[in-house]
Amino acid sequence: MEILKNPNFDFLGKARVFVTLSALLVIAALVLILRPGGLRYGVEFSGGTQLIVRFQNPPEIDRIRAAVEPVAPGAVIQTYGQQNTNQVLVRIGGSEGEAVEVGGDAQRALSAIAAQYPQNPVRESSSEIVGPIVGEELRRKAVQLTVLGLLFQLIYIGFRFKGAVWGAGATLAAFHDVIITLGLLSLLGYEITLNVIAALLTLVGYSVNDTIVIFDRAREILHHRRREGLRKILNDALNQTLSRTIISNGTTFLAVLGLYLFGGEVLRSFGFAMVVGILIGTYSTVYIASPIVIWWHERRQGASVTRNAA
Repeated sequence: MEILKNPNFDFLGKARVFVTLSALLVIAALVLILRPGGLRYGVEFSGGTQLIVRFQNPPEIDRIRAAVEPVAPGAVIQTYGQQNTNQVLVRIGGSEGEAVEVGGDAQRALSAIAAQYPQNPVRESSSEIVGPIVGEELRRKAVQLTVLGLLFQLIYIGFRFKGAVWGAGATLAAFHDVIITLGLLSLLGYEITLNVIAALLTLVGYSVNDTIVIFDRAREILHHRRREGLRKILNDALNQTLSRTIISNGTTFLAVLGLYLFGGEVLRSFGFAMVVGILIGTYSTVYIASPIVIWWHERRQGASVTRNAA
């Protein structure tokens, strides 16, 4: 199935401009991430109490927030699940370096809601406690998992394509995607939860898979047109896989866009990370991974010519 018949776009003609733009975006994202309070971690990573409360009638978030704030300053309060379930999610962060009191924060919040908002009784409630030590351990393992995933992909692609530069191009493109996505999550105030980590790992695999498809097509072309430059071959590979990219990435984008718009508050950050990641991942395959391979190849050719001349 082809959406475009014999496309012939010069994708790599402006590669230098886009690489520069990407470098600026990565720097801006790192500034957002590394600033004080740059990344907001969910209860899973920071420690604290997560309370789900089901009310008899549709809850008023402002009334609940006013009731909980005096006993749990800074608590995050939002609707949970479908609107007709009348549920509210209350996240209460733990104190740095202090053990979480089992059930204490949840009970104080429930008591405050019952006292300050008696017009809407609580029908059911459930709480989840995460200690700060457990949260720190989960955060460390999440970082390790992401880094190891990138490392193993670098090794596999380098072995598969018989050249480390191919793996480096795909890995740097995936790293680029993760950093920019984290920067946007920080800018818009989304919490880093286990759902977001799952989204980031999915995006790493998706971005690398997209890059491998294009690199594999370029390798096939190389077998028949070895005398042509790598820049021309990669540009042809991008054009030949363009219909596949539009169909595959386009349908995935529509699916995750629907998840972001209609998935509810609990999946909002996951959906946002996926939407941004699909867009950034498609862009980085063309303007990050491919230019890195071309730059390295031309650099080696230049070094070879210099040695021969000497």
